[in-house]
Amino acid sequence: MAHADKPNRKKTIAFGVVLLAVMSVAYGGWRLGQSSSPASGLASVLLAGSPPTLGSTNASVTIVEFGDYQCPTCEGWYNTQEAFLVQSLVDTGKAKLVWRDFDFYGPDSVLASKAAYAAGDQGMFWRFHDLLFQNQRTPNGGWASRQNLIKFAQQLGLNMTEFNQDFNGGKYDPLIDTNHSLGVQAGVTQTPTFFLVGPNGKIVTIAGPQPESVFEQAVAQLTSG
Repeated sequence: MAHADKPNRKKTIAFGVVLLAVMSVAYGGWRLGQSSSPASGLASVLLAGSPPTLGSTNASVTIVEFGDYQCPTCEGWYNTQEAFLVQSLVDTGKAKLVWRDFDFYGPDSVLASKAAYAAGDQGMFWRFHDLLFQNQRTPNGGWASRQNLIKFAQQLGLNMTEFNQDFNGGKYDPLIDTNHSLGVQAGVTQTPTFFLVGPNGKIVTIAGPQPESVFEQAVAQLTSG
């Protein structure tokens, strides 16, 4: 599956860090967990396959995000922090960002995941990913309906015959199911949850919508030797 698009990932920081802090309290606060020893087994599972990846393949740290396109907390983190993370860590080659679905809000979450993967097969995964978060509304309120997702694909100028064929079938069901099972196995209990995998399989877990500075600290810790 091709996910090599390199879109302009500059985003409007619409809500600010203050909202992020409020959201963190509402969703149980920030939690930072670190594995005390290399967790090569979990690391290899988290990095398995060919998930959508943004950044250099040579980056020493991989940031694996488990999220749901209908999750308001994920949308808040996307709008306030992701652009900073991409600028400071991904664009500089220090880390790469991987997306894995953890769909639990309802059937529209699964539809959104399928649509993003269908766009990814035309090299537009991250562009579609951005559109989903930029257009997020009330979960299961119709914003991620099949009809609207097709409109997003048209907006990106995708080959609609190819998109509809991929989107409407069960092509991505095993991948979506596997990602969810992997999240459960890894201990995901909220979205977004991030696993930072460094050299030698060391892992730092960041649960909840933490500020970008926390990711910088974790990457520095993983690469300090």
